[in-house]
Amino acid sequence: MYSMNAESFEDLAQKCVLSGFKHRMLYVFVRVGTVPGAAADDDATMVQVLFDAHQPAAHGMTFSSVRETADAQSTDWNMVIVAIAKNSDASLPSEEQAQAMLADMREKIMIGAVDDYALLDRDGIPVEVETDVVPITASKTIN
Repeated sequence: MYSMNAESFEDLAQKCVLSGFKHRMLYVFVRVGTVPGAAADDDATMVQVLFDAHQPAAHGMTFSSVRETADAQSTDWNMVIVAIAKNSDASLPSEEQAQAMLADMREKIMIGAVDDYALLDRDGIPVEVETDVVPITASKTIN
């Protein structure tokens, strides 16, 4: 996965199409909310990964079509984390590659390592967040 600067989801998809490489758009749909029982002055939030999806980047892609497809699965999400993937030989990343990249994304999201991704609200508006990476021990428990 790599990053590409864009002003909007549509701009990102179009840049992928025009790049000369076949890209796969990767999505992880999450629910972000406050931690129950947290103090009023605490900025603690929790992130629940709900589901993920992927599709080849194509001319004319819109965020509204992504939202409609996602809502057919669940309307509980309030943020989507977007990444793009490409192969060095310009071929489209396979289903297996996409699934592996999505698993990596989910893991990074759960520890707060989201700097390389685009975060969008339900309207496709970019969201800026501050995160602290949560260390994971060798036994895969969060400290």
